Amino acid sequence: MAIHLNSSVSELPGIGTKAAKDLKNMNIRSVHELLLRVPYRYDDFSVTKPISEIRAGDTLTVHATIQSIDSRSASRNRKMKIIEAVISDESGELKVVWFNQEYLMHTLRPGMKVSLAGKVDGKFGLSLVNPVYEKFGSNIHTGRMVPVYSLSGSLTIKRLRGAIKSSLSCISEIVDWVPDEILLSENYPSLADAILGIHFPDTKKQLFSSIDRLKFDELFLHQLMFARVRNDREKQSCYSISINKESLRIFVNNLPFKLTGAQRQSVWDIISDMAEGQPMNRLLEGDVGSGKTVVAAMSASAVLDEGLCVLYLAPTEILASQQYEAMNKFITKHNTALLTRSMSKFQGESIKQDVLIEKIKSGEIISVVGTHKILREDLSGINLGMVVIDEQHRFGVEQRHALLQTKDKPAPHLLSMTATPIPRSLALTFYGDLELSVLDEMPKGRIPIGTAVVPESHILGMYDHICTEIENGRQVYVVCPLIDPSDNFGARSVVEISKEIKKSVLNKFKSEVLHGKLASKDKEKIITDFKNGKIDILISTTVIEVGVDVPNATVMVIVNAERFGLAQLHQLRGRVGRSVMQSYCYLLPGDVTENSMERLRVLESTNDGFEVAEKDLLLRGPGNIFGNAQSGLPDFKLATINDFDLMKNAKKHTEQILNIGIDQFPLVENKINITFEKIHLE
Repeated sequence: MAIHLNSSVSELPGIGTKAAKDLKNMNIRSVHELLLRVPYRYDDFSVTKPISEIRAGDTLTVHATIQSIDSRSASRNRKMKIIEAVISDESGELKVVWFNQEYLMHTLRPGMKVSLAGKVDGKFGLSLVNPVYEKFGSNIHTGRMVPVYSLSGSLTIKRLRGAIKSSLSCISEIVDWVPDEILLSENYPSLADAILGIHFPDTKKQLFSSIDRLKFDELFLHQLMFARVRNDREKQSCYSISINKESLRIFVNNLPFKLTGAQRQSVWDIISDMAEGQPMNRLLEGDVGSGKTVVAAMSASAVLDEGLCVLYLAPTEILASQQYEAMNKFITKHNTALLTRSMSKFQGESIKQDVLIEKIKSGEIISVVGTHKILREDLSGINLGMVVIDEQHRFGVEQRHALLQTKDKPAPHLLSMTATPIPRSLALTFYGDLELSVLDEMPKGRIPIGTAVVPESHILGMYDHICTEIENGRQVYVVCPLIDPSDNFGARSVVEISKEIKKSVLNKFKSEVLHGKLASKDKEKIITDFKNGKIDILISTTVIEVGVDVPNATVMVIVNAERFGLAQLHQLRGRVGRSVMQSYCYLLPGDVTENSMERLRVLESTNDGFEVAEKDLLLRGPGNIFGNAQSGLPDFKLATINDFDLMKNAKKHTEQILNIGIDQFPLVENKINITFEKIHLE
């Protein structure tokens, strides 16, 4: 049976019903979707050596014949089975060991010629331990740069890799949507060659060329979609918000603090935009603690005064609850409601969700804070004047475009906010459909957070200082990368750290754990108790990264700090230092390398998020093939904040295509349309 791009993965050799179900759980149903699955790393097994030249520590491939293979129980653990084989080539013999893989006794037979790949161990004579193996000549799992993919269920890496190899038989069906003249000018491979090169590259040069091509595709499509959003927005009507200087003056005078110059300028930019004849689309970028919320509240107040609805969208329930309280504090003329998956409140009291939604639809409630659940409700009848998106990097251009797709109503004004400082030049290049306002001043009275990298030998001194802070009435955050010890090898979890704290000098203080697996009501109670001073030490995952505002917390401890990006560490550090009290951040590295220490020392040297972002960009170098986990940018498979040159190229070619006319490039136009349609269906 011939395989085509639209064939089901179940038609591929080695993919049965169970494996197809595992792939479906990874949103992979067709051969085409499988080919678009990007490896998250590569094992370099491209070096091959004869056995006589092998040395301890080598990572390589050996082509050899199995001389013997046997199974025995481990001397100290009778349940562990050790498979031992002896392999040979013309130059010598080598021992091979596998643990608890008895099926190999039926798979590998003396006389078979095989390829084995892995790292050579030298503790008890040279041996290959748990190597990858395959029949000699297959060249899928050994003898090359080997792709490693994320898995689901019982799906094995060898089965997935083999299925992708089989899928390449129909790669010629892939239509390249990027114009030939762009590929020639940038010396990019075709899309088919890039997909081949990212799965099974023959050389590192081919791999990096393929990665650059696929990164460019992501950024180019992103810029084209920005251009579509901007073009659509300029054609739409909107509610014109009048500039009421007296209302603005009263709002400012009622604040318990003085606005910075940057806050005043940003509010003026936003309100001036909303007074014009097209929907505002502005990004408010500001460091942790720079006062974005009050700028949003003041701008929202102007819209609410016109009798129009304002939706404030937050990425998490914790942040939504926090901003619900803030909006009610800043905006006194209009009661704000809260709507999330598990919570609904109005006027400080819980209210049934269906009742709350009806009040919103009827116009009785016009100020609403919530998670993206709000967008799943049919609110087409409301007079939506403004949408505020908090932490906008979790809310892409596609969703922003969807917000503008109002049927018979004017489009809302859109204010996106981010606390992830990135260089202005990068922001202007990347966020192509947004105007930009930057809060580059901190409110007066904020004391810089004292930050220190703490080696293992200084932990007890840190504990003593924490004791002093708590005894003086302060509170402490401890952030860990994991929830359970089993989540990942080599990093410490909230469960482990909680046990350690209870065995340390800190055991006399009240501590609690907080993480995403807890029920919403339990999370809310823990956060409320922490805010009210009933908990001294909050041991948490990064769920507290945004939204938890406890001015009395003065110490932040980050465990396995090297596992976080600098931008995320800076965000976490911003949970303290939210009052006039001196605050502290302790970074506890688990893996102490020269590179990790250099990165962490950046946080010791500055509290300026924009400076942190610039140094982060420099330290991470020209690229990162392992994706976007620490970039603070939208959810691309490959492109990262490091790819500034690719971003500029993408923007340049977008402008060229728009100047010629996008209708002259039907494949490009079709790609944009399909992408938007897919997003709207989702």
